[in-house]
Amino acid sequence: MFLRLAIVAPLALAAALPAQLTTTKPVKPTTPVVLTQERSPAEQLEMLKKAKMRLQQEIKFATERAQQAKSLLAVKLQRGKPVFKSIDAGKPASAVPVAPTKVPRRFARIGTTEEMNFGGNMMMVMVNDRAISRASYDSVMNYLRESGTEGSEALRAQRVLFDLIRIEGVASQFIENDGEVQLSENLEPLESGKKTFAAAAAEFGSVAGAKEGGAVDVSRNSILGPYFEYVAFSTPIGKLSRPFRTTNGYALIKVNSIKKGAQNGLDTVNAQVVQFAYSANQEVMQEAQFKVNSGQVDLLVIDQAAMDLLPALFKPAPVRLTPRQQLQQQIAAIESQLRTLGDSDAAKSATLNSQLNNLRARAKLMMQQGSSDATQVAPSDVIGSDTQPAKAPVKSTPLNKPPVKKAPLNKAPVKSTPLNKPPVKKAPPKK
Repeated sequence: MFLRLAIVAPLALAAALPAQLTTTKPVKPTTPVVLTQERSPAEQLEMLKKAKMRLQQEIKFATERAQQAKSLLAVKLQRGKPVFKSIDAGKPASAVPVAPTKVPRRFARIGTTEEMNFGGNMMMVMVNDRAISRASYDSVMNYLRESGTEGSEALRAQRVLFDLIRIEGVASQFIENDGEVQLSENLEPLESGKKTFAAAAAEFGSVAGAKEGGAVDVSRNSILGPYFEYVAFSTPIGKLSRPFRTTNGYALIKVNSIKKGAQNGLDTVNAQVVQFAYSANQEVMQEAQFKVNSGQVDLLVIDQAAMDLLPALFKPAPVRLTPRQQLQQQIAAIESQLRTLGDSDAAKSATLNSQLNNLRARAKLMMQQGSSDATQVAPSDVIGSDTQPAKAPVKSTPLNKPPVKKAPLNKAPVKSTPLNKPPVKKAPPKK
């Protein structure tokens, strides 16, 4: 048997060696082998001591952990109180309450002759010492009348004055501004054609709603305001308008065409607009416009008629009159009519006298009662109402109701039941 192994073993080894030589590659060392010097016996002994100490520490730690495994596992599996932690990420901007600042509103007043004098002419309105003439107001009002826009005369007047006040109020806050310098430098090139409106609009800007190249379609009742409409519709086709102020700066309009509608109110002006802003800082512009829109301007008017035309934003709140004061005003108005009428119309004078007597009777009754309650003045107390004698207010008398007698409650007498106490035995008298 051993002979067979001795013969077969070399043959198997010879068959395996060629396979290994074809499949394996020799390993090349990546780093050079550094031969270390042999340590002395003392150094080897010191190294063995350190290794023994380390092994003893590891054995001690493993032994302690094995002994405490049960208690450690119990602590680990013990159900404790959950602890929740959070971070302060601050508050969102929407949750922070923003208290609106109270803005004091300044009301218009009638100015003196010296205050309303501007260059030797009496102005209709003065906004922060800037003038709005009657001619400017009449020009825009005539444009609105001819354009056929809807609304009463009072509504048109308020719209025109509000637009003019806004323009002058914003411009008064920019005495020296970049827009005026830019306008003076580019006015001649634009008028002569050396610079196109499209290039100027791309460089300096245009009005709100403008398209590329400053193209704007101006219609009636435009958001740009009645004064802008007036300049656009009054400029001939192919011509440039004069420079004028807006609520944002100085503007120039070049009218290309006018599209006629079925009515005057449907006309449209196709134009190009270049606007030179007072300031490139939008925050400054918004602050200046907010002051005007919130009524923070010094406003003077020439007379009471101009005061009545102002928008409600700039007028002081009307004084509420008591019913007695209203009667007195009506009496004064009828007396003024009687003085003006004289003896020319006897029938009308008789009607006015009857109304006057009726109002005086009501005023006398109100004075006797010493009250100015509005419920005591009937709705018919107006000029021109039917004449009826004054009636005293009806006093409501209380109803005579017999007194209600309350019947006593029939309560049954409550009988107290004796307590079941054991009988007390008395001690026999002593002999």
